[in-house]
Parts: sequence; C-alpha cells; structure tokens
Amino acid sequence: MKFSISKEQFLEPLADISNIVARKTTKPILSHALIQANGNSLLLKGTDTEVTLQILLHDLAVQEEGAITVPAGKLLDVVRHLPAQATVYCSLDKEQLLVKAAGSVFRIATLPAEDFPALAEADMDGRIEIASNALHGIMQKVRFSMANEDVRYYLNGMYLNVVEDGHAIHAVSTDGHRLSCARSGLDTAATAGTSLIVPKKGVNELIRQLARVSQPVVLNLGERQLNLTIGGTRLTSQLIDGNFPNYEQVLPPMQENPVLVARQAFLESLQRAKVLLLDRHDGIRLTFAGTRLQLAARNLENETVEEALDIINPQNLELEAALNINYLIDAVSTIDGDNVQLHFTDKNSPCLITSSEDEGVRYIIMPMRL
Repeated sequence: MKFSISKEQFLEPLADISNIVARKTTKPILSHALIQANGNSLLLKGTDTEVTLQILLHDLAVQEEGAITVPAGKLLDVVRHLPAQATVYCSLDKEQLLVKAAGSVFRIATLPAEDFPALAEADMDGRIEIASNALHGIMQKVRFSMANEDVRYYLNGMYLNVVEDGHAIHAVSTDGHRLSCARSGLDTAATAGTSLIVPKKGVNELIRQLARVSQPVVLNLGERQLNLTIGGTRLTSQLIDGNFPNYEQVLPPMQENPVLVARQAFLESLQRAKVLLLDRHDGIRLTFAGTRLQLAARNLENETVEEALDIINPQNLELEAALNINYLIDAVSTIDGDNVQLHFTDKNSPCLITSSEDEGVRYIIMPMRL
C-alpha cells in the first residue's frame, strides 16, 4: 500500500474515525482505523462494534493498492501536528506504516486488515426522509437528557418515533428525572408507527454528520440497525432493543395561562445561583406570587442566594416548587424564544417548560424536596 494525500484532506476524516473507535478496550483492533487504498480512492473505517463510520476519499494519488489498520488516535495526532499544506506520504514497510511529511518520518505499528471486524449489515426495509437541519434540530434539542449507563438500558439513547400518520417525527429522551420531546414535520410521509432507540454514541455522531449538510437525508432502517449515507460518508449504528416508556402519558397538560418569564433573564439568574450549587443534584426553590418569581437556594455550607424576576403575565398564582437547577439550566438554555412558559399544576406535579416561539419542544422536570 502506498499513497499520498494533503494534510487538510486527511485530517477531518481521521478525526471523525477517531471519535468512533473504542478508547478503552481489551481488543486492540477496536482502537484501530482500517485504511484501504484502491484505484484512486482511500477508504477509512472505524468501529467500536456499536457504531461504525466509513469515509471514502476520491481523486488521490495511489501508487500501490493495499489495506492495513493503524491506531486511529496516534495517526490523527501525527497528522494534526504536521505543518499546514503538508503532503503526507504513507506506505507499508514490513509491519509498520511509514508516514513522511515536511521532513518528518514516522513508523507506526499496525495490525493486519484481516483482523478488522466485519460487521453484518441488516436488510434495510424501512426509511425516514427528512431535512437534515430539521432532524439535527430536534436531536440537538433533546440530547442533554439521555441517561448515562442506566441499568434501564433503553434510556441510554434517543427515541425517534414517527407520529401523526407518518407526517411527523418526535425525538425523545429521558433519564427518569426529566424528559425532553421535540417534533418536526416530514415532507415525505414515513411508515406510521416506525420507532427506534439510537444509542448515545450513535446520536452524537448523527448530530455531528447532520450539522455538515443542508440537503434532505434518508435514515435507512433495518432490524436493530440504522444507517445514514451522506456523500462518501456512511454511518451505521446498532439500535437498542427495548421498549421506550410511553412518553405521551408522562407529558402533563399545557395550562391555558402558564407563567411567562423572560428567557435570558431567567437563565442568567439560574447561572448566578449555580455558583453556589455545585452538586449535580442541587435544587432551587421557585416561589410564584402575583407579579414576581422568587428564586432561592442554599448549599451544604449554608450559603444562600436569592433573586427575583418579573412575571410578564401577572396572575393569581400562589405556588412554591423546587426543581433541579441543572435540569432547569439545560432546558432554558436550549429552548428558543425570548420568553419561556412554565406550566405548574401544583408543587408535587412535574413542571412543563415550553415556548410559544418553539412550539414543537416540551421539557418536563420532576419536582424535588428541599
């Protein structure tokens, strides 16, 4: 194998592959990238067996065809530190990858291409066609509330659910303490009832790839597998096999006259209070009284903070509730609009957060005791 490529053409694909490969693994091959030179093209591939990414680069100078695997992070660091506009020359020298550029010579250990896992691909019998910015938008809106290594494995990802007779899609996530739901319409109807749970790593890579394009994309769906192809890049993710909670039953009813506060002022008040509340489980007390919303909190060192905000739509509401401050900051900083709507039934009921300028997005936060 022997080829040459510019640093700029090599760097981003290598960075993408490095994001996919396993960082801590007992199988060294899973930390490697497969590099395959064929004709005038170069195929880069990485996997952790859950998520696989392959990138095909065209119009390269390939002198000798061949394939090898190399530690992805190590090769990325080598290329990243080369001078701008450098031409990178790669070739095999026995069991090492020889990398030459700008007067530098690196010899990097390799493993045989035959050792790279060949993952079976499912038959793709379903599809969801959607504008890339729409899918990116709803996934970005709800990604923060995915669970992390929860024993309820079906919460460790994002639920995509086709609704409204195939004309809309919901992106939903929950960690059991909060729930996020965002809706987007579908210009091309999908099969009603189609649903899937994408694992967190697959979600993060989908969002990364969708951010780079502006045209409609197609999610191809198979049994326990999803793939997305954009140009020469193909992303494949295994799906979580489980039953996601019935989120529609959890969503509380929207109040006819929710409390309306200025989003930026509310967010800044929460961020100031967060200076004293460093634990991820810390809560803040919200007291609604006529025209004012009072925020108050106390930490374990008995330090306190208090602030008051104007309620834009004064109403006859006397209520005190406590919510996790980190969950509030996540929701208020993510939702669009100048104002946020706070829907409360009583202090023991979940808080629903919405915006009239971001109608497809709903956030629920469970109450807590302080």
